[in-house]
Amino acid sequence: MTDHDDVLEALRGVDDPELHRSVVDLGMVREIVIEGTEVTVRLALTIAGCPLREYFERVVPQKVRAACPEVTAVHVDLTAMTEEERSRVIGDVRVKVPRVGDAESRTRIIAVGSGKGGVGKSTVAVNLAASLAALGHRVGLLDADIWGFSVPQMLDATGRPTVVGDLIMPLESHGLSVLSMGNFVPEDGPVVWRGPMLHKALEQLLGDVHWDDRDYLVIDMPPGTGDVSISLAQFLPRADFLLVTSPHETAERVALRAGRMMTKTGMNLVGVVENMAGFVCDGCGQEHEFFGKGGGERLAELLGTPLIGRIPLDPAVSAAGGDGAPAVIAHPDSTTTKRFTELAHTVVARSPRIRRALPLLTMGTEARGCGCG
Repeated sequence: MTDHDDVLEALRGVDDPELHRSVVDLGMVREIVIEGTEVTVRLALTIAGCPLREYFERVVPQKVRAACPEVTAVHVDLTAMTEEERSRVIGDVRVKVPRVGDAESRTRIIAVGSGKGGVGKSTVAVNLAASLAALGHRVGLLDADIWGFSVPQMLDATGRPTVVGDLIMPLESHGLSVLSMGNFVPEDGPVVWRGPMLHKALEQLLGDVHWDDRDYLVIDMPPGTGDVSISLAQFLPRADFLLVTSPHETAERVALRAGRMMTKTGMNLVGVVENMAGFVCDGCGQEHEFFGKGGGERLAELLGTPLIGRIPLDPAVSAAGGDGAPAVIAHPDSTTTKRFTELAHTVVARSPRIRRALPLLTMGTEARGCGCG
């Protein structure tokens, strides 16, 4: 005979893929009905019309039948939580993070920035995040480039996120939890905002998103030293910062200003990453320096920080990004992937002993005027 407790224990192995908690711990299991060798599981989803319905209809029977081989059929009856139940769940799963810098936090924040656009900052951020995930870490990726967001297209994460109460669920793509302003506005629509609106939008993207206890949160910052970069530095003091440049002297000079500004705000400059660092010709096998040489080394020396990565110019990287998959996933055996893996190892090795937390932000209705929620 099938036992109720055996079925319940099997359901503990079913996680809500957005909340990252067991359906049992979330209180989603309304009832378990056993009739002979058939089992009916009644689940209450967090919202009506939840996009995860098909997931639960597939996974619940798999888990129950694996744990209870005598069961011949598993029926899944889905309903929705009441407002009171939903509020309780949100209260239980919302990350109660301490202030930034508290030793109890698990999340290490890696901000990836540049002095100017066009040096491949987003490419570095996306592939670094994917490389960290490939090493077994739980990684979130926030596209904070409010005007020039590109991460949704690079990761094929262009849907609109689920919102449970006032909690925004990041999208899942290639093993990453991903969120961008591009998930809230039309792809071809301009974001015509000034400082205060940008500041509030960033508050929501950090404080109202269920980033959970990620090992790393990689932030793709906008280029330069504008309002968004300053706001992020205020929200995330002492976060780690990677500065991306190209070998060209012009990019080096602009990046120098960005690096000095970020260190003045209290961020920890981990090192410089030189992107587009040479191109190896498939035909002749020789390396060509299309964008100059030594810019990353000179920049690192001027800032008193190490050059921790040199990423070659690789047409496959651009092609992979346009196809919705990071180069490290689309071309796992390439030289580029090897370099990003080395960069990820370096970042992990330079991890501080004290991890820092995401800021606990209390947002009123006024702060929600930007439309992110």
